[in-house]
Amino acid sequence: MPYFSPEPKSNIEDFFDMEEELQLFLEAIKYGRFIVVSGLRRYGKTSLILTGLSKARQAYIFIDCRLLPQGKISINSFMELLEEELSRRSWARGLLRGVEGISIGSFGVRFRERSKGRLLSLLENLDGRVLVLDEAQELRRMGHRLDSILAYVYDHQKLKVVVSGSQVGLLHRFLRLQEPDAPLFGRPYIEVRLKKLEVEKAREFLMKGFEQEGVKMPQEVIEDALKRFDGIIGWLTYFGYASTRTHEPIERIFERASRLAANEVSNALKIYGVAEPRYKEALKIISNLGNARWIEIKRGIESRLGRIPNNTLSTIIGNLVDQGLIEKIDEMYRTCDPIVREGILKFL
Repeated sequence: MPYFSPEPKSNIEDFFDMEEELQLFLEAIKYGRFIVVSGLRRYGKTSLILTGLSKARQAYIFIDCRLLPQGKISINSFMELLEEELSRRSWARGLLRGVEGISIGSFGVRFRERSKGRLLSLLENLDGRVLVLDEAQELRRMGHRLDSILAYVYDHQKLKVVVSGSQVGLLHRFLRLQEPDAPLFGRPYIEVRLKKLEVEKAREFLMKGFEQEGVKMPQEVIEDALKRFDGIIGWLTYFGYASTRTHEPIERIFERASRLAANEVSNALKIYGVAEPRYKEALKIISNLGNARWIEIKRGIESRLGRIPNNTLSTIIGNLVDQGLIEKIDEMYRTCDPIVREGILKFL
């Protein structure tokens, strides 16, 4: 699979760089029981997980939690996703055949009852395998506390669990690994944190990707792409794929990427209801200033939308940090992603 293919990678030959993170993940899968893979969106988390599991020859169940419905999540919805994933795995169908409460046929795998007890029974039968919960922060909306189920699995079974999330603050808020009264507190875990590519590595990625496609891209275009898309491998892949398929100029690809990012941000902010305009205004102020102080954000919002209490603003900023949309560095706030910043400024 070429570097510029938009699908997550699962073979080591297609996986670019990140040797240190991959080695840490492989060691975690070999020796650990609970692994957290964190990093902002488009940093390559899914590719790292799938490549690592493939290299380790490890059977796994992969649940993309973004496919869960909006609003409150029922255990019924979660187990429906489990049914679909188990049905795709031939080893799982063989393993679960004859297990009480589970039907297997031409329709795939079905639970006769979608309940906490049936879920625990299923997980007991997956000993030695890996359960991957991708974008696991979405599970905080679940009526049943899934972290208590994960703690039970950790204490009583040999199932390995991998959780990943691009909204890093929300992911840790869901897991509550450092809270003494939380179910998972005290359980050893290994965290693999993904970062942007360094400039030289990002340049190498683009040059090798274009070489795979048989395209000789002018060096000035590559340098322009490095400035626009930074070292975020997902955006570099987006640029490489678009430029080799559509032959559009980089300016147009950059604009389309920014529109896509703005749409994603807009969808992410809908959960705030009537407070959504304040969240949008905070993002616009931070993006416009590049680096913004707390008081500058407050003044900017109040000049457009009226008075805002200090504690309300602190909640807004904290939520935006938790969602991975902004970061705090030396008392200043800034957007984490240059494409997101451009999308906020032009299209939000």
